[in-house]
Amino acid sequence: MINETRRSRVLLYAALAVFALFALVPYYWVARTSFLTNFAAIDPSVGIIPALENITLQAYGRIWEQFDFVTFFRNSIVVSISATVISLLFSIPGAYAFARLDFPGRKLLFYTAVFTIMFPWIVITIPVYEVFFVLGLINTLTGIIIALSIFVLPQTIWLLQGFFRQGIPENIEEAALIDGHTEIGAFLRIVLPLSAPAVGAAALFAFLTAWNNFLWVFVLTSDEDVRTATVAIHFILGSDVLREWNILMAAVVLLVAPPVVFYGLSQRYVGEGLGGV
Repeated sequence: MINETRRSRVLLYAALAVFALFALVPYYWVARTSFLTNFAAIDPSVGIIPALENITLQAYGRIWEQFDFVTFFRNSIVVSISATVISLLFSIPGAYAFARLDFPGRKLLFYTAVFTIMFPWIVITIPVYEVFFVLGLINTLTGIIIALSIFVLPQTIWLLQGFFRQGIPENIEEAALIDGHTEIGAFLRIVLPLSAPAVGAAALFAFLTAWNNFLWVFVLTSDEDVRTATVAIHFILGSDVLREWNILMAAVVLLVAPPVVFYGLSQRYVGEGLGGV
């Protein structure tokens, strides 16, 4: 019996190791290519682990200097953080209202918000563009932030509403009201601090959605000054560096780094926040 259990465990770990290797190889290949010279990146004789003479930081230097990636990177940070903050400012009270308050049209409004998550964004690109054109928000960071905030909002409302409804017992608020707190005071001083894990998870998903968004930035911008890094890679891919794979992979590594760091910092909150949904 012990041998069978040990054998099953070994097989399980072996299967997990194969799966992890299969999943991590593409990421390793991206990072490997970004540190190679342009010739070594396309040379089939270069091994899986390249020699030291083939490793260089040249691609990262060129992506910053030649293609002004610092501007695109800064725009991505500004847009993503702003959209995350704005969506949380509206979704936290909105989700709490959907979870706790009873008002006319509550279910209709909530399911309408949830439905927009499943709605394909590509279908409404033309109406959205026309609205933003009339408002003078084309080719502006303000327009991008507003667009991403609007489309991130239903996602954060859905996530936080589930946590407020299932993760926070109602008797906590009742006890706060008995102690003399107002409803707003009970929410700000008791419910909101207890909801920090869910807010952290919602912030992470909002940030990732805004950071990785391509469609709305591509539709609402044509000036390089307001492009984000995600859209900039698209234009780099179609430029004269089509075969300079080391530069493209360096851009991908730089694009992936902030979400990875953000996830690492908020990993504990994400697990706790999703546990209450």
